[in-house]
Order: sequence, then structure tokens, then C-alpha cells
Amino acid sequence: MAETGEGPPGPPGPPGLHGLPGYNGSDGVPGTPGQKGEPGINGKRGKIGLPGPKGDQGQKGEPGEMGLPGKDGMPGGKGARGAKGQKGDANNDVILEGAKGEPGPPGLPGPPGPPGPPGKRKGKAKAELQENIYSSKCTGETCAVPNDDTLAGKAEDRTPGPSKKAECVITSVGSPVHFVSVQQTFGTWMREPANISDERIWLTMHFSGNYIKEYENSNALLNDSYRIINITGFFYGCGHAVQNNHLYYQKGGTNDILKFGLDKASMGTLPMKNALHHGRNYLFSNSKTYFNIAVDEKGLWIIYASSTDETIMVAHIDEERFSVIRTINTTYPKSKAGNAFIACGILYVTDTKDMTVSFAFDLLKEKQIDARFELRSSQSVLAMLSYSLRDKNLYTWENGSLMVYPVHFGR
Repeated sequence: MAETGEGPPGPPGPPGLHGLPGYNGSDGVPGTPGQKGEPGINGKRGKIGLPGPKGDQGQKGEPGEMGLPGKDGMPGGKGARGAKGQKGDANNDVILEGAKGEPGPPGLPGPPGPPGPPGKRKGKAKAELQENIYSSKCTGETCAVPNDDTLAGKAEDRTPGPSKKAECVITSVGSPVHFVSVQQTFGTWMREPANISDERIWLTMHFSGNYIKEYENSNALLNDSYRIINITGFFYGCGHAVQNNHLYYQKGGTNDILKFGLDKASMGTLPMKNALHHGRNYLFSNSKTYFNIAVDEKGLWIIYASSTDETIMVAHIDEERFSVIRTINTTYPKSKAGNAFIACGILYVTDTKDMTVSFAFDLLKEKQIDARFELRSSQSVLAMLSYSLRDKNLYTWENGSLMVYPVHFGR
């Protein structure tokens, strides 16, 4: 029987296969917090949220520019009668004559006087000298130059001296007569030019409105007793006129001149082409007027400014057909003018201060003439300037005062 014994260990065997994973262990003790990291990149802008609550009222802003005056309101009702005044002290003085009152309005022209005796020959030179002092006739180029250094046309085109008969050219105006005062800086007062028996007086208050006041006569005006006439649209400016029971005025905001019947319901419209009529680019800035309507011995006229070159234009109007007969370009710039009127077919234009007539133009011959004279010394606002065919005087509206200026024609 063979004997058995243990031999030496053999070489290591190959590694065994991996065993199955063990079970998860329990969580360890939390570590200490790390340091704060750097800020991340800005994210996308979110949607606009709902409006927040209304904030507190801001501070009051600076006041804006003053606007144009509003339309005049209707006259208020008659106020209550005032309390009776205290009895005055007795006075034993005998008053023989009261204080001198205000001058009355100019009366109607009187009949022509009898012819005077023939003058002596030796007085001829003196008479001629006096005539030259008061007439518009003068020599030299300077006499044809307006006060504002503006010439209308070439020197050879102007008439050297009166272009009409001397008795039709105004040489001067007399001292004014105060008629009545009102509480409006701007306005117009009008009378029938030819119908002397019609004593009515019409007033427009302010430079814009939709009614006029009609007074039966001058006493009614002094007592402020009137009736209201509502007009079509609203008037603008201070250049209206009355002729044969019709009121002529600019319809505000347009280039239309309206012919409004004062007693009968009638209406005519005349568009004035190529005329400035809005935007405060006035014909006469002092009176806020775009159109100035005039009546004289030669008929009905409309003064306006050209929208092309802003020179003063005059249209001669057919009253019956209410149409333009012809237009005359005076070539005189409106920027040099304060106001204007027409008498005996001659246009007279004042300087920008409305104190001197500095330019005259014969509308029938379409030529400038030499006729310059002082109009007034006051620097108050001249809202209206109009020649009255009725009594051959100038009517004005000066800072609320209605004035009458006697006119002196050459002889």
C-alpha cells in the first residue's frame, strides 16, 4: 500500500469573478457648506407686468401762451335798482349856467353860402402862398415818398401833384369829436352812407362775433338801447360796412365776403380769390382785419392783401350782382400799413402807428398820388377807420372811443 503525504502549495489560481454589489450604505454626516459661488449670467427679460397704481400728482407746469379772446356773451339781465342815496345839503347859491357838456356829433352839411365879393389882385400872391401850405401839392421827389420810405411804382409813374380835381383830394383832417365810449378795444360802428333819413347805427363788438347791435338813432346809442341781430356764421375783423340796408363782412375763417340783409332774410356770398384770410397773417395787424370794406362816391370796394406777394389789393364791387368788376394792385406792401380808407375813389393808407396818412393811390387812374397829412396824435389802438359818404367825415374806433374827424378836401 502506497504511502501518501502533502506536497507544497501550488501556484495561485486566477482571480475569481466579481461578486454581486452590496447594499447601499446609510447617508453620511452632512459636510460643512462650501463658499458662495459667483453670480450667474442674467436671464431673459420676463413679460411686462400689470400697470402699477396711479402715482401722486406732479408739480404745476408753467402757464402757456395767452389765447385769443373768446366770443362775447349775450348781454346780462337788468340789475336790481340800487339803494336810494342820502339827501344832499341845501345850497342857497343860484346856479345861472351848468357846466359845459361834451360836444355833440357833427351836424349835417349846411347849404352853400352866397358867393363872396371879388378879391383884390394884390392879395393873389398871399392866397397862393396859403394854398400851397395847406394843399397836398408840393415839388421835388421827396414829396412823393411815403413816410415809411416805400415807393409804390416808379417815380415816372406817379402823378406829380393831385391826380384828380383838387376838391376830391383830402388835404387834412380836423380835430376829432368824441361821440360815445364803449367797453371794447375792438369794434366797428356803421351808418347808412347815402340814406340820410335812416338814423340807425350798427355796432359790432370785438373783432369776432355772431351778432350785431342795432340802435334806432344816436340818442339810443347814448342810452345803450338796442336790438340784437344774429348773423350768418361769424364776422371777423373790424372792416365791415353797411350799404343799402345790407351788412358786408368777412365770414370768419374763409375768404368769403357775405352780403347780409338787415331787414329782409337775404344772403349773398362773394369768394375773394388769392386773398389772405386766416392764420393771423392780417391785412392790418393793429385791428386784426383781413378785409376792409369801404363805400364812397364811386361805389363799393373791398381792400385785402394778396396771398402771392402780400401787397395791398383793392376790388371794385358791383353791388347789385355782388361780383368783382375789377381788381387794382397798389404794389404797396401790407407790412407798411396800419389801416386804410377810400374817399372819392382814392385809397389812403396810414403808417404802422396809425398816426399819419403816408400813402395815397388813385384807384380810377391806378396811380400813386401825392397826398400826405397827419391823422391823429394819439397812439391808442385804432381798431376802425372808415370814410362816411353820409357826412363826409372819418369814423374811428379808438380804444373803445367812437370818434368823428372832419375831412378837409382841397379847393
